[in-house]
Amino acid sequence: MGTYSSDKLTLSPTYAVDGFLFGCQHAPEETPNDDDDDARTDGIMGLGGGVPSLVSQTAEKAFSYCLPPSPSYSGFLTLGVPRVSSSRFAVTPMYTYLDHPTFYIVVLQAIVVAGRRLDVPTSVFSNGAIMDSGTPITTLPPQAYRALRAAFRKEMRMYLRAAPMENLDTCFNLDGNVGDANLPNITLVFERGAAMELDRKGIIVNDGCLAFAPHNDDTSPGIIGNVQQRTFEVLYDIGGQAVGFRRGAC
Repeated sequence: MGTYSSDKLTLSPTYAVDGFLFGCQHAPEETPNDDDDDARTDGIMGLGGGVPSLVSQTAEKAFSYCLPPSPSYSGFLTLGVPRVSSSRFAVTPMYTYLDHPTFYIVVLQAIVVAGRRLDVPTSVFSNGAIMDSGTPITTLPPQAYRALRAAFRKEMRMYLRAAPMENLDTCFNLDGNVGDANLPNITLVFERGAAMELDRKGIIVNDGCLAFAPHNDDTSPGIIGNVQQRTFEVLYDIGGQAVGFRRGAC
């Protein structure tokens, strides 16, 4: 239950949206503790292609963001053309579903671990993957995930294995020194050769677990989660139907 309303939304001293439509949830009676993340959260900002989203309501034909690797760094959100030249982005086609306009779809072609391309047919990725700023972990088709897991475990064989954590089944005992761990490079390669070489913070979560998981349905698209997007400026060129990646942006 909630209230749907409108107001003037001011994003900066020079950028405001008149008649911005938004929903306000009727929260439960109990008040979150001050230490709870929910106590510092006002809501969810929609950036998808649906009519109610911030992007659609501002009528911008492009937007980008950079998700920082940790709270000690700053990220950003840019509505409109990015601040840097488009030539600095690796670009891949973007697709949308008519019945689900919220989702921005990209297509993986390959995954490279420690300089070696996984032996996974391109057809395995044919259902595409949703570029998602709201979902943490990237999910892959089971066949691709098994190949990634095997290659990662091989490169991490000098470390003791640790117990799985929820849906993350490839964890290692790094003695709390994740920053010093000898992690293999992982690169996601999309259509037209757009390569996304992940930052270290985009490979490991929970102090030792590979930040990937298989999705259950072979026919549904995967997800490129926000952990893998850390430090990249991710550009959504809605007018040009493309997604771009610029590494080391924040």
